[in-house]
This record gives sequence, structure tokens and C-alpha cells, in this order.
Amino acid sequence: MKPMDSEEKIRQKKASRRRFFKGLALVTGASVAAYADARYIEPGYIEVSHHTAYLPDLPLALDGFAIAQLSDIHYGPVTPEKTIREAIALAMREKPHLVALTGDFVNREVSEAERLAPLLKPLAAAPFGMVGCLGNHDYKSGGNPITQTLERAGVVMLRNQSKLLASGLYVVGIEDTHNGHPDADKAFAGVPESAASVFLTHNPTGIFGAASRKCVALSGHTHGGQIRVPGFAPRNAADMEGFPMVEGWGKFDKSRLFISRGVGMMHQPFRFLCRPEVAIIVLKRGDKKPTTKRNLAERAVGAAEEGAIKLFHKLAR
Repeated sequence: MKPMDSEEKIRQKKASRRRFFKGLALVTGASVAAYADARYIEPGYIEVSHHTAYLPDLPLALDGFAIAQLSDIHYGPVTPEKTIREAIALAMREKPHLVALTGDFVNREVSEAERLAPLLKPLAAAPFGMVGCLGNHDYKSGGNPITQTLERAGVVMLRNQSKLLASGLYVVGIEDTHNGHPDADKAFAGVPESAASVFLTHNPTGIFGAASRKCVALSGHTHGGQIRVPGFAPRNAADMEGFPMVEGWGKFDKSRLFISRGVGMMHQPFRFLCRPEVAIIVLKRGDKKPTTKRNLAERAVGAAEEGAIKLFHKLAR
């Protein structure tokens, strides 16, 4: 083999340097873009997701009953108030029959609940009002003061209790499984087996107390992982070790569980590949799997996210 001359060696070194700096520029650019997205775009880029959930015992008169779910508002130093206001406006724009608030209203202070309460009042305009359950953060300053503040704003707080919404349809809520004293049996005590029910539990693990019921369960707590790094499993939330999912729909015995990605953020003001969510769940009579509808804009975002994942893997090689 003929040895390379000095000019050829120089050319190869220059080409190698160019490839290195080109790759470095791509990685740096992608990192800057990812940071900008996670810090300044996604935290306020709320998705309104649309779902259909089925209850075999739902009265025909209530077929099409719409619930707007907001979870993990986390009013406090991390979640911008502008995002909370926007989530409330988006929920009411859908004209739901009922608003369900599935916990973690605040970061930790009662004063945060006092500032949040006036923002929630428009939700009371829903024909069946608004109901809620406490989350683990809502106990940081004591669950009772937070409950009282929210009830003054018109939220019917369900702490191991049920409420008859209309003939044949109940909403049931338990205390948080991590910091509260949940008692699903007590909560369902006044609900006939033949009735349709919507079950509120902040922590998805609360579903184990209601799995034997043919109910639609709404939960939060996970933030959907909040920061989803391609190629890695999403981080699960406290007191959920081994739980099989962090967002969307799952089946547990006779019940169907939905986990919302939530509105707010905790710890750090970042979201990546995990937009905040306002979920609209329409109840239908039947015994089918829940369905989720994605509009054109949401499909475009999904395609963009898939593109970002592919780019990440390409640059990581």
C-alpha cells in the first residue's frame, strides 16, 4: 500500500476537523433549541385533549355528558399565573357540563390557595359546577385550610365522599393516597352498584380502591413525566413505584383510569415533549375502550415531537 503523502494527511485532518465542528454545531443548536422549547414554549403551550369514555350504566338522558378535567395546577412560584388563566379559559370554551379538579391546587401555602380561588370562580358556571379532590401538595399546610378556601370559591371538595350529579350518575372522590387518609369504601358507601360513577383520585394508585367498580376514574400527579428525554423511560411521581403508566388511559379490573399531564409544573419551570393538558372527557353509554381524538394541530405537534426524537438519536450516535 502506498503511504499517504503529507498533503493528503493535511487534507484528511482538515476534513475531520470540519466534521467535528459541524457535529458540535448541530448538537449545540439542538441543545439550545431543546432548552428554549422546554423553558419558554411548552410550559404555556396547553393541549386540549378530547376523549370518549364509556359507562354501561350511564342513563341515556346523560349520554354525551362532558367533563373538563384540570389537574396539578400548582399555583405558586413555578407555574405562571398566565398559564393557569389560559387553562381555565380553554376549559370553559369547551362548554363542559362539569369541571373536575384532581388535586395539587397549590405548591404548598394556604396563601397560594387564596390567590388561586378567584381564578377558579368562572369554572362554577358549568351547569353541574365544579368538584375536586386534594393532592399531596395540598396537605403541606394542612388539608383543611386548603379545602375551606377552595369551597368558598365554589369547589365541592370530595374527601372520601360522593355527590349525586343527576339521577343515575355520581361523582366520588378520595383523599390523597400519599399524605391523606383515603377510604374508597367510605366514599362509595352511598353509591348504588347499579349507578354510573366518576371517581376522582389525585394519585393514580388510588384506582386500586375502586377497581371493582364500573367507573371512569380521573387522576393526575405524574405531570406525564414533565420532562420526557427520548430513549429514557419517563420519571414517575412519588409513591408510584412500579405503577405501569404515567399518562393516558388504562384498564384496572372493571374500571377505566385516565391520568392527566396536568396544567402546572413542580420543582423546575420546564416541560419537554410533555405539554400541559386540559382534558375533555365525554361520557357515553356502553362498555367499550375509551378513545382519544387528536385534531390536525395535535397530530402536527406529535409529528414534530417524533422528529425531535429522531434528531436526538441521530446526534447521539
